[in-house]
Amino acid sequence: MRRVPGWIVLSGIALQIVALAAADRLLRRRVAPPEVSKRGNGAMPAFINEVADGGARRYHVRIASHDLYAGFYSDGRVRLATSSGRRFSGVMVAKKAVMADLGADDSFEMDVVDDAGGCPVVEMNGGPFDGHRLAFEILDL
Repeated sequence: MRRVPGWIVLSGIALQIVALAAADRLLRRRVAPPEVSKRGNGAMPAFINEVADGGARRYHVRIASHDLYAGFYSDGRVRLATSSGRRFSGVMVAKKAVMADLGADDSFEMDVVDDAGGCPVVEMNGGPFDGHRLAFEILDL
């Protein structure tokens, strides 16, 4: 039985790696930045409105130099989006959620500590909002 020379095997592997890298670059270019729609109090990221849910509640809060938008959905899902394009997703269980950054390896815990007047007050532990206690306002749609 005849053996295939090593340089042919390595060339085949190198060709596959180059093809995968090229495909990765092409796909990354096609990913558009998050859509933003003008509604209510400001430019709300489309990420918050993507879920078609009649029982959804949408909120807004201003943090330092950017806006934070939240969507609470009737099935327990929670989505957060910043005006700078970061997106977070999680599931609310017993007024607590672990929120994961959809664009990075980052997560944090979010606890609803008060729901006075239909607007949640949340405490965030870890991640980009560590130590924040935020009182959301209803977003006019």
